[in-house]
Amino acid sequence: MPTMRRVVPTICCLLIALFSRAQHEAATFVSPLGIQLLLSANFGELRANHFHSGLDFKTQGRTGLNVYAADDGYVSRIAVSPWGYGKALYIDHPSGYTTVYAHLDDFASFIADTVLAIQYRRESFALDTTFAPGVMPVKRGMKVAVSGNSGSSGGPHLHFEIRHTSSESPIDPLPWYKSQIKDNIAPEPRLVALYRHDAVHNGVRVPKATREVVSVGSNSYKCKTNFEAWGRVSLGIKAYDRMSGTTNIYGVRNVRCYVDDVIVYQSCCDSITFSETRYINAFIDFHELRSNKGSAIMRTYMQPGNEMGIVYDDMPGNGTFIIDEEREYKCRYELTDLYGNKSVVRFAITGKKSAGTPKEPDGVHFSYGHDNEYATDEINIHIPVGALYDDVYFEHSAKPSDAYYSSVHNVHYRTVPLHKHCDLSIKLMCDTLPDNKYYGVNIHSGKKSTIIGQYDAGWYTMKVRDLGVYAVTADTIAPTITPHNSEKWATSGVVRFKIADKESGISTYRGEIDGKFCLFEYDAKRNMLSCKLATAPISRNKTHKITISVADHCGNTTTKQQTIKW
Repeated sequence: MPTMRRVVPTICCLLIALFSRAQHEAATFVSPLGIQLLLSANFGELRANHFHSGLDFKTQGRTGLNVYAADDGYVSRIAVSPWGYGKALYIDHPSGYTTVYAHLDDFASFIADTVLAIQYRRESFALDTTFAPGVMPVKRGMKVAVSGNSGSSGGPHLHFEIRHTSSESPIDPLPWYKSQIKDNIAPEPRLVALYRHDAVHNGVRVPKATREVVSVGSNSYKCKTNFEAWGRVSLGIKAYDRMSGTTNIYGVRNVRCYVDDVIVYQSCCDSITFSETRYINAFIDFHELRSNKGSAIMRTYMQPGNEMGIVYDDMPGNGTFIIDEEREYKCRYELTDLYGNKSVVRFAITGKKSAGTPKEPDGVHFSYGHDNEYATDEINIHIPVGALYDDVYFEHSAKPSDAYYSSVHNVHYRTVPLHKHCDLSIKLMCDTLPDNKYYGVNIHSGKKSTIIGQYDAGWYTMKVRDLGVYAVTADTIAPTITPHNSEKWATSGVVRFKIADKESGISTYRGEIDGKFCLFEYDAKRNMLSCKLATAPISRNKTHKITISVADHCGNTTTKQQTIKW
């Protein structure tokens, strides 16, 4: 019987769905692009730490396509960042929806002029600002931007969202554009997984077994061989959707799982909330994701610390069931897209008795439902309630290292997800530098990810959201600033500098021309600063002094000066 903790979100989600359906009937939206619509990504795709919150429209592999307002409304928010959505535009509509247009190259002139004025007033490229209804009204089909590749975009496209204005929660925009996007291809299953929750072999728990699926025609699939199991089990499936006219793979919208024709699991990725989106790490097999190059298996098991309610449909239990008879249990997955294209995967589990008592696990028992703390002379970690999805037996080891200012600490395993940030403190074994020169690193496969924390009396404390290998290192090397194609600045009217920092990373930068702030846009993925001289507050036909200053996270700074006649 579902707990009250899960019944309440389910009821709320049902009410939201009913309200959304009524809004769907009232609201209409035109295409935000003037080309044939093709998707490079759909709503609800499984991404790192989140579900994809919109549609990614292809832009013919280039930037600069006109972007149009999907309906009447007003510009309610503009955000500009070197990362994430890059240049993003938000339009509120009378229907109660907000449309979002992200990774833009630029805004339409009536918006761009306002943005530029704010950036100069604040002396900052990055901004996130809201507007009242009467400031920038727009009409349905009006040009509001041009498409781009800004922020963390992996290639030119338009990221488009539809959100409830009141809650800012995204919903799938595809129902509004269904008639403009063809799809007669059913989802494509790849493999099925069986998780034996209490099976043991030689005293060690058996995590899972997998079977690849093969097509038997007409969108019907099967596993070549049966699973064998006894006791409590759950299932998982790796699958992708396909669409007509593209070779892309997409997320599967609807998943249902049956055992002996009784439903044990169902999910529908047609809406999300940003407060719940990180629960994707419990929705999937996180261990598989981290240990098998991003492979994503959707699990039926709903872990006790998984409080997501918006994606799961009502289930009779927590996605597990009992194998307690020596017979074949007939199972099937049904995968369906918005267009009604459906694939069915049939397989069986043979009940086979097994015996064995698991060994006592190593480590310290951490409960998902409580605060947990682990401390030694060299490390302290606090994992708050709600950070774990299930109980774990926490393990830690440390090894001295000449490459770092602390020991290298194995803080449990990176294959175990964290939902919340945790406080991790590491003692410095070599404390010879100024306090601000230290920073933390998460180490995996020879690569280091920077974590900026705070030094205090020989300890370095960080907020971390991953388990794994950690150490403290230092940065005493200043960033580099390199003019980029300076011989073309005067003719192109664009000044560019490459900036980089090999250690703690770029923290801040500032550009000036003739001693006054000048806006330099920051493309973080290309490490490029650029200034369009036509928009700079300078006089023409003069020699100007350009000054760029860059600081890293450990306070090391570099300043570069160069002159240009323009």
